[in-house]
Amino acid sequence: MVDLQILTSKQFELLKLWSKGLSLSEIASKLNISRQAAHKGIQVAEAKVYKALMSAAKASKIEVKKINAKKGFLVGWSPWLRNEVYITLSPRNGLQIWFKHEADCSKCTLRDDCKRVLLNEMEDRGVNIEGAEDMEPSRLAEKLFSKLKEEL
Repeated sequence: MVDLQILTSKQFELLKLWSKGLSLSEIASKLNISRQAAHKGIQVAEAKVYKALMSAAKASKIEVKKINAKKGFLVGWSPWLRNEVYITLSPRNGLQIWFKHEADCSKCTLRDDCKRVLLNEMEDRGVNIEGAEDMEPSRLAEKLFSKLKEEL
């Protein structure tokens, strides 16, 4: 995990509530701040997330296809791998870059780490995938990112 401290915990909380569909008034009330503070905080947080996702894409030579700063999710294309790439940003997992591929995860030393991160992403984003605990990470990633792309 890359820990860049892109957002403060308060900014992550603002975006989390905003991405769940709460209104500015509801967010302000829940966090005991003014509507104006909630609005400004969300604007600043979304701008930071957008910049972080775009910077990661640029550094990895990824062509951006779709981006949703509110959800911390970018879909791109790797010309050199000729495949889709997903970039996520979440409080628990930080910035993650996922290259779509077919893999035999059972032989990979990163299997458990990938599985943990993907399950965390599902939980944090409120995504339910039946049988997720029993899936290999490559299959789980395919299902998770497919669902996230539907929301773009």
